[in-house]
Amino acid sequence: MKKIIGLFAICLSFTAFAGNNDLYITQTGTGLTLTIDQIGATNTATLSGTSMTVDIDQIGDTNTFLASLLQGNSSSWTYSVTGDSNTATLAGGATGDIANSDFDYITIGDSNTLTWTQGAAATATGANTDFTITGTSNAVTSTCEVVGCINAWTISGNSNTITTLQTGSADHEITATLTGSSNTVTIDQTDTASTNVANIVSTTSNGTINVDQCASGC
Repeated sequence: MKKIIGLFAICLSFTAFAGNNDLYITQTGTGLTLTIDQIGATNTATLSGTSMTVDIDQIGDTNTFLASLLQGNSSSWTYSVTGDSNTATLAGGATGDIANSDFDYITIGDSNTLTWTQGAAATATGANTDFTITGTSNAVTSTCEVVGCINAWTISGNSNTITTLQTGSADHEITATLTGSSNTVTIDQTDTASTNVANIVSTTSNGTINVDQCASGC
């Protein structure tokens, strides 16, 4: 009987650690340095604050990451995900300036989805965005409304879909390296006075690339 009770207790212990990891953070003020490591499935992190250095690592499947950086001059974000069917929605500059901000997205896996909006409600300068994507059927939707968006994308795999819109009277630049088959890339850059640059190096089969650079109406 004692052995049976002991085994039952161990099973309860395993069950307790097998649950989801839920993390909710609300940050106001300046100068936050935050590092989060989550291992498991269906994790949720909600982040709001200003002027932050944020490093998020998620390992597993069906993780969810939701973050809003309201204002973040000289802020640095790194979001790394390893696994399949993970979803992330991030917004920088929702209510304030995000000058000199930097965002790095690294994913290894399949069917991961990222929605990234930078400068939705404010003007910012010197925004750098780097995507490193390895896997199949990953999707990125990116919108940049700040001055001087500089993008560097390295995408390896099949059937990845990248959609980006960059708006405003500013210098926008995209450098994309694609390796795989049937990648779909749609780039719209609107500008009324400055220079738009799109440099795409592609090694694909039956890939589809659509680039529109115009003053308005893209």
